[in-house]
Amino acid sequence: MNIKKLFKGAVGMAMAGAIVFSLTSCDSFLDITDPDIVVPESLTGEQGGDLFWAGAIGDFAWAFTASSGGQAVYVGMFTDEYHLSGTFPTREEIDQREVNKLNGTLGGQFNRLHRARVAAKNAAETLAEIDPSDTRIAEMWNLNAYTYVMFGENYCSGVPFGDAPRQGDLVLGEPATTTETFEFAMARFDAALAAAGSDQDQQYMARVGKARVLMSLDRYSEAAGMVGSVPTSWAYDIQHSANSGRQENAHYDFGELQGRWSLSDNEGINGLPFRSALDPRLPWEFSGKGFDEQTDQYLQMKFPAFDAAVTLASGHEARYIEAEAALASGDATTFIDKLDAVRDDLGMDPVVDPGDADGRIDLLFYERGFTLFGEAHRLSDLRRQVRQYNRPMSEVFPFGPFFKGGDYGPDMNFIIPQEEENNPNFDQCLDRGA
Repeated sequence: MNIKKLFKGAVGMAMAGAIVFSLTSCDSFLDITDPDIVVPESLTGEQGGDLFWAGAIGDFAWAFTASSGGQAVYVGMFTDEYHLSGTFPTREEIDQREVNKLNGTLGGQFNRLHRARVAAKNAAETLAEIDPSDTRIAEMWNLNAYTYVMFGENYCSGVPFGDAPRQGDLVLGEPATTTETFEFAMARFDAALAAAGSDQDQQYMARVGKARVLMSLDRYSEAAGMVGSVPTSWAYDIQHSANSGRQENAHYDFGELQGRWSLSDNEGINGLPFRSALDPRLPWEFSGKGFDEQTDQYLQMKFPAFDAAVTLASGHEARYIEAEAALASGDATTFIDKLDAVRDDLGMDPVVDPGDADGRIDLLFYERGFTLFGEAHRLSDLRRQVRQYNRPMSEVFPFGPFFKGGDYGPDMNFIIPQEEENNPNFDQCLDRGA
C-alpha cells in the first residue's frame, strides 16, 4: 500500500477544489463557494469509502511510526533498542522505565493508537456498505486488529475500548484485560480473513497477526499452523514520506535528523549488542554528540530516510513463530531450520545451535531482536520472556544504574494516561505485570 500515492491524491483533490472555486466565482463578495476539501456530502457513497480508507491508513501510520513518535519508536526507547540522547523529561521517564501517568508523551501515543483503531473500524464498515466484495475491507480489519495487538503487547491490563461511530454519540469503554484485548484482535483478524477473498496480501497479514496473538496466549501449535502458507520473503510495509511531518519515518526523524534517539548496545546489562555485534541486519553510524550535547549519537541505518518503510507483518516473523512453536515442542532440528530460513532469505550464514534449552531461547530472541528491530516487537518479546519463560525481570529488561542518573525502574509495560480517568468506567491499570 503506497501512502505517497495517497497523499498525492489528497493534494490533487485540494487543487481541484481551488480550480472549482475560481471557476464558480461569486456574484458578490458574500456569495462564495465552500473551499473545504472534505465536506459532509463527501462522506457518503464510493467517494466516502475512499476517504475513510485513506484516512485510516494515514492514522495507522501516524500511530505506528510517523511524526516524531509511534508505537514502534517508543517500544524501542522503553526497551533496549534505543537510549535517550535528547532532553525531554517525559522521554527520559520512558527510557528509564519509570513512567508517571501524567506523562504527556505517552498520553499522546495512547490517543493516536485509539484514533487509528476507530478510524480503521469505521472505514471497514463504510466500505462494506458500498461493496461487500471490496478487499480493502480486509485491510481495514487487519489494521484495526493490529491496534489491539499493540494495546495488548505494550500496555498494562485494563485498557478501555470505547467507540466513536460514524453516526451517534461517543461510547465510553469498559476496561479489558490483556487476554480480552488479544481476543478482540483475533476476532478482527478473523473478520479480515473472511473479507480477504483472493487477496493474498491480506490473507497473509491476517494469518501472521493472528499467529502473533496466539503466541502471546501460549497457543504455539495453533500459531504455527496459521502461518505455514506465508512465504518467507513476503512483507506488508507501512509506507512513509517526506511530504509532511505527519508522514515522516519517526526512526529517521528522532535519530538522524534530531539526534534525540541513539542506538543502544548491551543497554542495562541485559540488552542486545545492537552495535557491537556488527550484524548486517542493523547497520549503524557514529555521528558525534546527540541533542543533549553529552550522549554519544549512534544512528541506526535500517531506516535511513524520511520515506523508509517499516514492516508491520512478514514472512520472517512467520518463520520465527514456527521456530518458537518447534522449540516449545522440543523439536530442535525444526527450530534451527526455521531460523536459518530467515537468514538464508537475508543472505546470511546459518546459526550455530547452542545445544541446550536456555541457549536456544536466547538465540530465538536474539534473532528476533535483530531481524525485527524497530518494528514494535521488542517489548512483547521481553514481556513474554518474563511471562511465558519464567525469567526474572532483572535478567530480561535493562536493569541496574541508568546512564542519566538513578536506576532503571520496574515498569514492564506502558501505563494508561491520566486523561483516561475522565472515563467513569475506568480507574487505572488492572495489572502492571508482564
